[in-house]
Amino acid sequence: MTTDDLPKPIGCPNWCQTRHAGWDLEPEGHNGVHWPTVHGDDGSFLDIATGQSTAGDVGVWLSSADGANLTPEQARVASRQLLQAANWVENRF
Repeated sequence: MTTDDLPKPIGCPNWCQTRHAGWDLEPEGHNGVHWPTVHGDDGSFLDIATGQSTAGDVGVWLSSADGANLTPEQARVASRQLLQAANWVENRF
């Protein structure tokens, strides 16, 4: 066996913030920028990030456990972050 017989690791794109293992030939996806979590007063939250789907598309990712119940100001913060995330993706892809 030579080094030519070993699997070749794929490189992460320069925007990927995930620490993929060197031997991880096909990482599940690449994670881009993540904005601060917007916390609702009732313990709910909204996470906004950018990343690559398993289909290879790069887009904006939203996560919230059982929905986010936000005040108008919290919703404004989330909307600004969502716009920034959309612009981040649009300006790179």
